[in-house]
Amino acid sequence: MRLLNSLTAALLGLVWGVSSTSNNLTDAVTWDQYSLSVNGERTYIYSAEFHYQRMPVPELWPDIFQKFKANGFNAISVYFFWSYHSPSPDVYDFETSGKNVQRLFDYAKEAGLWVIARAGPYCNAETSGGGLALWGSDGSMGKLRTADETYHQAWLPWVTKIGQIIAANQITQGGPVILNQIENEYQENTHSPNATEVLHMEQIEKAFRDAGVVVPFTHNEKGMRSQSWSTDYQNVGGAVDIYGLDSYPGSLSCTNPDAGFNVVRTYYQWFQNYSYTQPEYLPEFEGGWFSAWGSGSFYDQCTTEHDPAFPDVYYKNNIGQRVTLHNVYMAWGGTNWGHSAAPVVYTSYDYSAPLRETRQQWDKLFQTKLIGLFTRVSKDLLQTEMVGNGTGYKLSSSSGFSWVLRNPDSGATFTTIQQASTKSRSNVTFAVDLETSAGTVTVPTVELYGRQSKILVTDYKFGSNELLYASADIAVYGVFDVDVLVLYLKEGQTGEFGLKSNQTLTYKVFGDSSFAATTNTTENSFRYTQAAGTSAVQFSNGVLVYLLDQPTAWRLWAPVTTSNPFVAPNEQIFVLGPYLVRDASITGGHLIVNGDNDNATTFEAYTGKPIESIVWNGKPIKAERTAYGSYTAHIPGAESRRISLPALTRWRSADSLPEAQPDYDDSKWIVCDKNSTLSPTKPESIPVLFASDYGFYPGAKIYRGYFDGVNSTSVYISTSGGLGFGWNAWLNGQLIGGHPGNGSLTNINATLSLPTSALKLKDNVITVVVDYHGHDQTSTAKGVENPRGILGAYLLPSGKSTSTGFKQWKIQGNAGGSANIDPVRGPMNEGGLYGERVGWHLPGCDTGSGSSNFSDSTPLEGLDKSGIRFYTTEFELDLDEDLDVPLGVEFSAVSGTVARVMLWVNGYQYGKYVPQLGPQTRFPIPPGVVNNRGRNSLAVSLWAQTDDGAKLDEVTLFSYGQYQTSFKFSQDWSYLQPGWSNREEFA
Repeated sequence: MRLLNSLTAALLGLVWGVSSTSNNLTDAVTWDQYSLSVNGERTYIYSAEFHYQRMPVPELWPDIFQKFKANGFNAISVYFFWSYHSPSPDVYDFETSGKNVQRLFDYAKEAGLWVIARAGPYCNAETSGGGLALWGSDGSMGKLRTADETYHQAWLPWVTKIGQIIAANQITQGGPVILNQIENEYQENTHSPNATEVLHMEQIEKAFRDAGVVVPFTHNEKGMRSQSWSTDYQNVGGAVDIYGLDSYPGSLSCTNPDAGFNVVRTYYQWFQNYSYTQPEYLPEFEGGWFSAWGSGSFYDQCTTEHDPAFPDVYYKNNIGQRVTLHNVYMAWGGTNWGHSAAPVVYTSYDYSAPLRETRQQWDKLFQTKLIGLFTRVSKDLLQTEMVGNGTGYKLSSSSGFSWVLRNPDSGATFTTIQQASTKSRSNVTFAVDLETSAGTVTVPTVELYGRQSKILVTDYKFGSNELLYASADIAVYGVFDVDVLVLYLKEGQTGEFGLKSNQTLTYKVFGDSSFAATTNTTENSFRYTQAAGTSAVQFSNGVLVYLLDQPTAWRLWAPVTTSNPFVAPNEQIFVLGPYLVRDASITGGHLIVNGDNDNATTFEAYTGKPIESIVWNGKPIKAERTAYGSYTAHIPGAESRRISLPALTRWRSADSLPEAQPDYDDSKWIVCDKNSTLSPTKPESIPVLFASDYGFYPGAKIYRGYFDGVNSTSVYISTSGGLGFGWNAWLNGQLIGGHPGNGSLTNINATLSLPTSALKLKDNVITVVVDYHGHDQTSTAKGVENPRGILGAYLLPSGKSTSTGFKQWKIQGNAGGSANIDPVRGPMNEGGLYGERVGWHLPGCDTGSGSSNFSDSTPLEGLDKSGIRFYTTEFELDLDEDLDVPLGVEFSAVSGTVARVMLWVNGYQYGKYVPQLGPQTRFPIPPGVVNNRGRNSLAVSLWAQTDDGAKLDEVTLFSYGQYQTSFKFSQDWSYLQPGWSNREEFA
């Protein structure tokens, strides 16, 4: 097989006039300066970034993957977070629920998607600790991201284990993995063979090779900030096979719609300087952007990030600069459920990505799809040279900018045009000179509306036919009984194209677009004005050209008839109209189509074969044949389907801060008795109070500090919990202060007065609750090693760091600490609040009349003073099985409320609401976490941070939309929702 692959690659090299490169370990994936080849076929890699940790329901991964595939992607790029799989040293879980990575690979393969594996060991990704194991937050992992041997030995078991799973799923083993990334945005600041960065890269590369990974290695340069790990630039060791460059160029503003939107026009030169023997690869290119605690607007309100103009302009700009490996970060962002977020983000990781956190599609994704379908079929794009570029280049006006690429073998050209100022909202018109095999063709009228781009082609082969030129965008083409080409423009714009033919072509026009022959060339040339909706032109040589306005093109689908990510033009069916087409096939004269639909619509399909009926989601629908050979039918939507969601009532509640009382029994708590730490941060007092030193990593931590006497006047307390965290302290049950949180502060200290009325001669207790917003990434000081919890505490006036005045401190955190007592939900789901520790958030917990802890009260009544209270309720759902109804829970509170709120659904912490910071108030809950048909448990913790108390105005279950679907969203999810068991030992 390897000999055959080598021969294939060699023959392709002759055909293309170049010789492909391999890593001498496999010929299944090779490359040259133009593009990647997989199993001997050049291919444009159009990849979607997906993080399975952010969706704990594996059965929903295929839903997302099918949407990726339907929207033109042929690969996914995946981080594997060490922290998610390893709750403690030498403990790994690759099988339980959402941690079953084999299912990830299997589902990707089933969907026809290749996989780019990114297993770190460091990942970043706005996840807690950047994905490093949180058990290393105590400083025990050595010098992070260096060749330090302690660090080497810490990450080596992780890379070995995940590497073996990746190796078993490589394309060489029949799996989907085609590339493997080493580390993440790791800068080579010193080009020396003995530099620790070089040695570290070599350590990781060796570990993956020892694990059996043979596919090419890649890396992602952290913007244009350094020149790292390319074999073409100062290679002293550690270089990867294929260099990549990350870029987030949008600079968009949620409050100023005119900010940013200036494309980068230096990618081509960058790659020519630093990786000229390799294809141009963007391992992370902006699909949106993340939002932080205290941001002025939530993703839903940030309309600038929603604009489909972004992929239209930016992704075509990348194509114009010869990029042939393009990964959209994020394509689906998901949810930072539990305590998995890094402090720079909150619960939602929607990212304004093309596919929403709710799994809903929108116009931004549909425009992203048109790029993917075009690159899927445009094989001549995979070997091009830069002819020229610049303002006014080959244009009649300096208001435009163009990139002109040419395939040296076929002569096909690709001219990307954009406005000279891509942020402009003005409309411009100019003529364009296109170099064709018949000479220069001048297209006199090419229009660009504000923030629009187009790719014009010449000598473009589609099936057995060829365009001499086209000034409209090509969406896709297919080879059926005839060759079918799909073009799109905005309504009212003028398009022009010429067909190569040795005869004068006649034609018939269907639809409202005005269409006529033109004498622009000696070939068969035609000019048209795009009308709304669909038009079709049938030529006498059999060619069928669809003319679509852009919104209609957004509802164009090209489902494939192969499971191979590499799709040939004759392995497609064309469908217009539905919200989503997941798959399509022809069986026994019937077109079988599965998909989703929002509103009832006309369905049109071009199959190339006669059919008797269309079967939509299992239901036969009468089909009518059009005059030009397609078939139409009317399919139902979900707009008239009745959705009944219950009000959240029958609340029960209990005190979740009994620890504030001086007589609370903390005899089972861990005593803070360490006088030294491995942490690179010096403690502010002794004993060490860093939570990680006592085995508590995610979630809130609770401390009780004991002292005697009435002479202390105040207490100094220094805390750390990540950006936006807050904390409070109580003396013998009386609030003495704290901090509500600040989106810019990671550490907060305060000197709090001790009221003399609350002091006792013996056994005073200060209870401190420190919230947690994740461990830092390495971009913040010492990263994951930055301590959490209390950094130091001492009584004043006489206390100091070494003689604090306290006689003992105790700590409590998440139930079981690193023991991971709930492996299904995993090591980051819970924190240290009392209600969490004893399992009040879990299904089946008895909060009824037989429970002495609970009483009838609601979060709308809340607390009348400081404290923490847990509220629980249950609700039933009975959603129709053929509906996808993305659900969420919405909170609100009166202005001025100072509180911290968490939400649990069936045991999963799926929301954190901080009204004084914001911006998130709505929290999507996916099927599998919620039962679409059946009983659900819901819990809310309400932490009032001042003695004014706190209450909520609203806790509401709502839907984001409704879609008739073929996907099975109503399943038995019981294995994902283990119930309550007695946890009194963790109280």
